[in-house]
Amino acid sequence: MISDKNYLLPALPGELPVDILEKASLLPAKAAFLDGRLAPATRARLVSLLEVTNTYYSNLIEGQYSAPADMQRAQAAPKRERKQLNDLAMQQLGVQTSFERILRRWDEDITWSTMFSPWLVKQVHKALFKHAPAEQLKLHDSERYLVPGKLRAEPDEQVEVGQHLAPDAQVVHPMLELLQQFMGGYKDPRTRLIAALAYHHRLAWVHPFMDGNGRLVRLMTHLQLVYLDLRPNLWSLSRGLARRQTDYYAMMANADRPREGDLDGRGQLSLKHYLDFIRFMLDVCLDQIDYMSEALDPARMRQRIERLFKYHERINAAKIRPGSAAAVHALLSMGTMPRATFKTFLGLSERLAIDELKRLIELGVVLSPTPKSRNVEPGLPVWFAQEIFPDLHRRFT
Repeated sequence: MISDKNYLLPALPGELPVDILEKASLLPAKAAFLDGRLAPATRARLVSLLEVTNTYYSNLIEGQYSAPADMQRAQAAPKRERKQLNDLAMQQLGVQTSFERILRRWDEDITWSTMFSPWLVKQVHKALFKHAPAEQLKLHDSERYLVPGKLRAEPDEQVEVGQHLAPDAQVVHPMLELLQQFMGGYKDPRTRLIAALAYHHRLAWVHPFMDGNGRLVRLMTHLQLVYLDLRPNLWSLSRGLARRQTDYYAMMANADRPREGDLDGRGQLSLKHYLDFIRFMLDVCLDQIDYMSEALDPARMRQRIERLFKYHERINAAKIRPGSAAAVHALLSMGTMPRATFKTFLGLSERLAIDELKRLIELGVVLSPTPKSRNVEPGLPVWFAQEIFPDLHRRFT
C-alpha cells in the first residue's frame, strides 16, 4: 500500500504539450462568447436550470436516477422541505450554488491555492452529504457509516475501488496538502485550467473519503472552473462526462497506471496516460460549451420554439396559439420585457392577449413575479428546456 506522500509528484510536467496548451487557450474565449449570447434574466434562468442538469448527471454517473422535472420542483421548494426528501440528488440541489455564492462574496480573500485546500475538500464533501439519511450513509459491505467531511485517516479506513488500491489512510491529508502546494501555486491561466482538470484525477486517485468521492471530485472541478471565470454554470461538465461515461472511467483508470518505461515521465505514475486524461477533460469542456452555444443560436432556437408551439402536447392542451412562439422567442432573447410589449408581440387583441399570457404563465414558459407585474421574464421548465436545448437530459444505460 502506498504510504509516501510524494508518490503523486510531479503534479504536472515542467513542459506541457503544445496541443494541451492550445486547447486550454480556446476555453476562455468560447465561454465568454456563450455568456455574451444571454440577456441577464435569461442567463439567471439558464443557471438555475443547469444546476438541475449538473446534479442530474453527476447522480446518473453514480448509477442513480432522479427525474429532472422532480428535481426542478424540489429546487423551488423551501430548503427545509428539500432536506426531508430521501433522494440524495434533490438534497444536494443548491450546494453548488451555495459555494458559488461564497466564492463571489469572499472573492478578494480566496486565492487559487484555496481552491485546492484540504479544508475546502472537506467542506464540499460535508455539504454534499450532511443531510443524507443514515441508510444512505451506510458503507457498502460494512456496519460503519460515512461521516460527511471526515477524511480517511484511521488504520481501518483503507479502500479498494475496482483495480485501484487507494493510498494509505494516514497519508491522505499530507497528499492533499502537497497537491495544494503544487497545483495551487500556478500563476498562468492556461496552466491553472490544466491543473484543475488534472486535479480531478489526482483527487479521485487519493480517494480522500470512505465514500462519495465521485460527486465531490466533480463539484470541486466545477468550483475551480468558476474561480477561473469559465462560466461552468452555463454548461455542464457532468453532462459531458455522463455522455462519455465509458471513456471517462477508462481514462481515469489508465491515468492510475504506473510509469511505463523511461520515456513515460519521471514520476511513479504514467505521464502519457495522465496527459491523455487531461486532453479528454479539455475535449469534454469544449464540447459542452459548443453544445450550449449552438443551442442558443437565435435562428435555430426560433425554429425549435416554432416547432414546439405547433406540435407539443402541453402547448396544444393549454390551447396556446402557434403564433405565440415569436413572442416567447423574443422574450428569451431580451430577457425582460414590459408586459404591454409582450402582449403586443402576441399580435392579438387586448382581451385575447391577456388570456394568452395567462396561459403561458400557467405553463411556466413566461414568469411574472406578481399577477400585475410591469415586466415579464422567460421561464425554463424542464419539459420546455428539453425541447429548445435538444437532448439536454438523457438517461444513459
